[in-house]
Amino acid sequence: MHGKVMVYMDATGRGTVMNLSKAFFDFNRQNWHDKKSMPSSGVFVEFHADGKRITSIRPSRYQEFKEGDFITEQDFWRTNDDDELEDIQNQRRSAYITQLFRSTDFDTIDHIPLSITIPQAIQKHFEGEISSVESLKVNMENSEQAPVMLNYFILKRFLLKAFDTLIFMDNSINQTQFASLKSITMHLENSYNDMRDKQKILNITKIFHEKFLSLQCHYQALIAAIDQRKNRLSSCEHQLRSAKMDYKMQSAKPNPDQERLKQKQSRIEELAKEIEYFKTSTARLEALRSEFYKKNYSVFENAFKLSREKLFQKIISGLNICATIMDTRIWNVSLKSSGVKNSYFTRNNVESAFCSVSFAELYLSRLDKTSLNQSDQTLLAYVQKIEKEHRKKFLVVTNDLELLTKIKIQIFTLSPYYLVKHAPKKVNYQSLMRDNTFDIVYLDEKTAWENVADIILEGKKFDVYGKTKFKLI
Repeated sequence: MHGKVMVYMDATGRGTVMNLSKAFFDFNRQNWHDKKSMPSSGVFVEFHADGKRITSIRPSRYQEFKEGDFITEQDFWRTNDDDELEDIQNQRRSAYITQLFRSTDFDTIDHIPLSITIPQAIQKHFEGEISSVESLKVNMENSEQAPVMLNYFILKRFLLKAFDTLIFMDNSINQTQFASLKSITMHLENSYNDMRDKQKILNITKIFHEKFLSLQCHYQALIAAIDQRKNRLSSCEHQLRSAKMDYKMQSAKPNPDQERLKQKQSRIEELAKEIEYFKTSTARLEALRSEFYKKNYSVFENAFKLSREKLFQKIISGLNICATIMDTRIWNVSLKSSGVKNSYFTRNNVESAFCSVSFAELYLSRLDKTSLNQSDQTLLAYVQKIEKEHRKKFLVVTNDLELLTKIKIQIFTLSPYYLVKHAPKKVNYQSLMRDNTFDIVYLDEKTAWENVADIILEGKKFDVYGKTKFKLI
């Protein structure tokens, strides 16, 4: 059946579709069978239902009905599926082409009007991919601001690891806040994979014929006119050969009928004129057709390549935005989660915030840096770049683990890329001050091993550049 999505909630992944009879059908995200687009209110759809429950739904190939189109929105509602609607469209287009063929004076025509522009044809071809990008724009207008735009492809596995770990540590977290974003990411990645995989077998000529030429009604009428003239030319040439042979046979008789020979000669001359007309006319129309084809193919090819590359980059940017928003949400949720606080932040060896970069750092810490594969080398360089540009280091000198956790969370709230180290004893303090440059050192007077003034004085000896600040807690 044909219908229209009346309501769709990203948070729950549930929606309602209305058909021609104004009957309502329910569906969920799992029933949506299109890898490149997402359900949203106002989308025309084709669906199958069992009672009032939709079992399969996908976006219709027809989303806009403009004045002058061969089909209307009423045709959409009155048909059961897109194939039936396409048949109606093709029949009306064929009838219009026939009308143009019969009404156009091809002896005087000097140009071929466009029925569909090149940008419109390209937009139609990339309709699914454009829908994926637009869904991100609509759903993410008021998204969280992050300190850095992440690379989806480099951090994808660590982003998934962070999310899975977050849910494992706190199963009370409402996952619906991530559902829409995960769905958008999936559709964007499907579009990315599809465009990437088709790059090697891309046939622009075929696309040009299917998406542009086949929809040019005046061009198709011209082709019909050329075919008609070629057929007439072939027929005239055949008649001419027969007339000449007949004339020769009649003239070879002992007493030929001169009147009849004169008629046949006249017919031969008439056919010769017709042949010359059809040759000239066909050649002129072929030149017109060839000029139209070459001119538009050249423009189409360049515009297609440029549009495809721009769209491909938009999809990559969209995936990076999704990764950044997802990571930011995970980071924000983790800071408020008691489960993550008890399972993650209270551990003494945890020095970084709960985010994908932290999981990537943990992974890299277990590897031999001298024998990394290409993928891990790229990851290492990427993480080091983030650290260089966004990392600040903090040191907490205390034996109070609850206080340590509190300060960690306060610091991690400022940025997911800050680092917090812990010095419970003098030997730890000396080692860390010697090997690191800290932005701030927090000192707990209650658990300090000696007077905090002496600890600060000792710390400043290691602070070669004099940039470290000391704060009492």
